[in-house]
Amino acid sequence: MRRYRLDPAGRLHTAAGNQGNVFLLTPEELPRCPGLPHRRALAAALENIRYCRAAAYRDCVQGTIRLPTGGMPLRFCFCLNDAELYLIPAPESPAPLTPALPAAAPATPAGVLLALLEQHMGADALVLQTLEKRLNALEEALAAGHIRGFESTVMAERRTLAALHGAYAQLVLLGDELQADAPRMLNRAERAAWQRATTRAARLRDEAETLREYILQLWQVYQSRIELEQNRVVTMLTVVTTLFLPLSLIVGWYGMNFDGMLAPNVPWGYPTVGAVCALVLGAGLLFFRRKGML
Repeated sequence: MRRYRLDPAGRLHTAAGNQGNVFLLTPEELPRCPGLPHRRALAAALENIRYCRAAAYRDCVQGTIRLPTGGMPLRFCFCLNDAELYLIPAPESPAPLTPALPAAAPATPAGVLLALLEQHMGADALVLQTLEKRLNALEEALAAGHIRGFESTVMAERRTLAALHGAYAQLVLLGDELQADAPRMLNRAERAAWQRATTRAARLRDEAETLREYILQLWQVYQSRIELEQNRVVTMLTVVTTLFLPLSLIVGWYGMNFDGMLAPNVPWGYPTVGAVCALVLGAGLLFFRRKGML
């Protein structure tokens, strides 16, 4: 178990001995931690962390956090009381505490948990900006007619946005639950900080929802372009079929070889039939050109 202590500026430092007020445990250390209440509930929640939630007990607040981080999602359980914060990452999940964690404001265990969440929300804001730029470039390529690989690209972006939107919506619920169900665990400064973080998560959720609608519009434009291309192909096939239909009739007629047919036994017969075919073909081309189909 790693122990950390908070200084007055809200920065974490490695604690020695039994000191510290922020603890990072492994799943194996969870059953052997005597100071951690409701260990069975935490162990059960640790087995399947699918979303962000919080539950208020008489002496603490416990919950689960799941955040998309580009690769493997960050998943961990937490237990927060008046003076201590316990963090237990799920198996194969990155450690929630990093050396780059900004100073907690306020400088309390609840502030450390909030700083951890805000660190990832700040990174996700950059992810949303990058996503918006990629979607703008995708729209320009679509307008230029470059639609190769569009479906796979859009599907990947939709999955990313769905994960981010779900995480922000859950963070909003988590912030509301902490403020509503655990007022005795949070002082006035902590409640104000959580309110600001909840508002920020709500803005990120709305931005992700806007980008999801943007992707839907791009998909509709893509479908319209595909239908337009299909209509062009069908139109071309219709024109070709219509042009060669009278020629097929003439070929079939003169292929019957009946006696007394017009011009099969005279020197000018073959050129005359060829001229008639050329005239029919030219008339058909002129007709379709005037109709705007060629």
